[in-house]
Amino acid sequence: MRLSLRPNGPFVAGRAQQVALTLTDLASGKPLGAGDLALAHTKKLHLLIVDASLTDYQHIHPVPDPAHPGTWRFAFAPRFARPYRVWADVTRPNGDQEYVGVELAAGKETAPAPTTATMLFARADGLSFKLSFPAPLKVGQAIEGSIAITDEATGKPFAGLQPIMGAFGHIVAFAGDWNSIEHVHPLGVEPTTDSARSGPTIRFHLQPEKAGVLKLFAQIEANGRETIVPFTTTVLP
Repeated sequence: MRLSLRPNGPFVAGRAQQVALTLTDLASGKPLGAGDLALAHTKKLHLLIVDASLTDYQHIHPVPDPAHPGTWRFAFAPRFARPYRVWADVTRPNGDQEYVGVELAAGKETAPAPTTATMLFARADGLSFKLSFPAPLKVGQAIEGSIAITDEATGKPFAGLQPIMGAFGHIVAFAGDWNSIEHVHPLGVEPTTDSARSGPTIRFHLQPEKAGVLKLFAQIEANGRETIVPFTTTVLP
């Protein structure tokens, strides 16, 4: 696939700008519309967007433009006036998941290098999150990670995770070189009703592709609010 982006105008940090998107099938040369993609976690097309410092992460879902078949549209409000990379995450009707990324110039600011300091604990929206792995991460080796969630008001494990896009969470990992991505979901039974709940631990599989810094973002919904928390760890060769 080839991903093309056409903003309606220049970006301003903190302001939403409309963007037109085209996904082109390299074999046929034709743009991919909604009918060419399978539904994956309630959406046909997921955009996983992050700036060059791996700080500002956004998960956005474009919608097809009915007036222009093969064109999708979305609004994007960059936090910074700097380069971003937009990854399209799609599933073909045969079940194959594919990623394709392209750089998006949201400004001329030079991004700082991604932080290398390990960060396995995060706090947001009244919850605390602790990331752990049973062994050091190594390139090409699958491993099961876990995120333990605690209600900060009570100090008790939090078991009120709500469904978000057909799962009890979404974990996206970016390599420090800004050129590798992995999008995974919690292990276990996925929710089938809006009233389903889960927690207090999210378990997931990860298989890093590159050595060095690895930035992870966990996206959950709890108490009717979407929350994204960042973690930083290291992958050994």
